[in-house]
Amino acid sequence: MTSAERKTDYDLTCWYLNSRRVIELVGAEQMTPQLQQLASIGNYDDHWRTLAALGFLKDQLTDWVRRANPPTLGQLIARGQLGENRIFTHFSNYYFKGLPKVSAALNKHAATVPMAEAYSKLDDVREGLRISFNFHHEHLTSTSSWVELSGQKRVLVVGVTNAVSTNEIRVTPIVIAYPYVDILSDTPSLIGSNWINKLELFIDDIDTFEHVREFDRPRAKRDLEILRSIPEADIKQAFAEIIGEPTVPKDWGGERSDLITTYLEVGNTRIAAAFAFKGPAKFHPMTVADLGKNGDQIDRLFSEPAEVMVLQHCHEITPPVRSMMRAYAQRMGQLKLACVIDGYDTLRILGAYRKCGVPTPKRRPPPRNYDEVEDFGDL
Repeated sequence: MTSAERKTDYDLTCWYLNSRRVIELVGAEQMTPQLQQLASIGNYDDHWRTLAALGFLKDQLTDWVRRANPPTLGQLIARGQLGENRIFTHFSNYYFKGLPKVSAALNKHAATVPMAEAYSKLDDVREGLRISFNFHHEHLTSTSSWVELSGQKRVLVVGVTNAVSTNEIRVTPIVIAYPYVDILSDTPSLIGSNWINKLELFIDDIDTFEHVREFDRPRAKRDLEILRSIPEADIKQAFAEIIGEPTVPKDWGGERSDLITTYLEVGNTRIAAAFAFKGPAKFHPMTVADLGKNGDQIDRLFSEPAEVMVLQHCHEITPPVRSMMRAYAQRMGQLKLACVIDGYDTLRILGAYRKCGVPTPKRRPPPRNYDEVEDFGDL
């Protein structure tokens, strides 16, 4: 199966949807006739009409997100474009609270019903920073929403920024949803199967690097010293040979990536990938500052016509860099997969394929066969 044949679309399961804001966002002109038609459907009660309208609005919003391709919150922060009244998407772990108090107030027919709250920590971007908002129970889409929006849940928020301070980004949610792809279809999606990892792909998931699955990951920082003396050009050549890419371009100042290939295989699928290599010239844990102003090297990398974006470094890679890669991968109108290969995984790859003089890593012990374990009876 080629990448062109693979289904990469997604849909949204919405737990919260502000109908008025969705109509404002998408445009009332093209939606009003359909909504009027839904309202006039006979032989259905108000509940079914409401469900039909919510489904229609959800489809309209999903189509708008695909077309408009709004930036992720991480992109706005990385580019220094965060301000008031900016539409964004953000897929992460959120902490929800307050719906039990809302339910209690409704049951008591209280004159004032409180609003629920939610926030998500952005410590991987900046220590102490978080995004937060209040949300009204009237925009919940189903009885399941009362459960799904309680406690800690991983969700996609489409919203607009209200106020930005040093430690907090206050926003108004338009939709709170979960993105999914039908991975049981005849054309399963690599995107869908990687939502659980926030669209990050690991080298063990890449069939082209399958031999690394036999070896342990080095864990001591001193192990990285061998990479200090290996030029970036040699590592790029080694990766090209492992992948089977015959064309290895020379570096020049205006490149968006260091290597682009259509020979990478993931999930028995041939897929286009773009690589950015960071050699030993900066032999230290990679930070966003090592990637140009506002991390613009990642911005350029994600502009390549590829579906897997790979960032490789000869040393450790700090969480803000990984967070930035995920933020670019999760742009809902142009979903991609991000892969971060630090020095430890670089050693695994080069050692497993006997490249650049890197010694073969320690082999993983074979999985234990519990069928052969002696039965000791009840302990």
